Amino acid sequence: MIGSYLKYLLKRKNEYSIHSPFVYDFMRKVLNDSGSNRDYDTIYRIARLLDKRKHINYNLRKQSRLLYRMVRYFEPDSVVSFGHITALNASAMALGHMLTKVYLEQSESFLETLNSMGAVNVNRIQPAEFDSEHFRRLNTGFVFFSRGSFEDDTWDYLVDCLNYKTADSVFVFEGIHHNKAMEDAWEEIKADEDVSVTFDLYCIGMVFFREGIEKQDFVLKY
Repeated sequence: MIGSYLKYLLKRKNEYSIHSPFVYDFMRKVLNDSGSNRDYDTIYRIARLLDKRKHINYNLRKQSRLLYRMVRYFEPDSVVSFGHITALNASAMALGHMLTKVYLEQSESFLETLNSMGAVNVNRIQPAEFDSEHFRRLNTGFVFFSRGSFEDDTWDYLVDCLNYKTADSVFVFEGIHHNKAMEDAWEEIKADEDVSVTFDLYCIGMVFFREGIEKQDFVLKY
């Protein structure tokens, strides 16, 4: 969507035009961290094997590195992923913080391969288990909605996640500008009365529920 990307380019702000300490710190330590990391090579190696990719393009690499740094920065107890997720993104979030438990809906063989290649904190979860109140209470710290979540039944779990979120929860939405339907969904999410801060990074949208912060929507240069 060329029009959406042009709008993003016009609205985006860099760290020097941001006055919020929370946002500035995130931009400096996560968005603008261009350092190398040996885990990136492991992530790409896993993706080539499981995603059947001979070549991983620049944008996909960039997004996986971002997810890795997000998890490393927030250090959530758990990451729950809804919808189909690539091995590239799954391994990135798993390796970001090895004490974080990552829950995926993928097959046993998919997870076994991830575990054998170093992502030992990845666990399989059946869709029925999402209906467990105990599970939802414990696992809304970092929630990843893949692009496919906008198009299938897993999107319905957003309501449940909102009911069990905390002030420290982080919700991440992939592909918020992929098409008109996703952009409309993103606008609805931003308008939720419990949402305090949102980040539009074009490829990804992030939602926070922090207390004591004036409601703001940021379009950040990335």
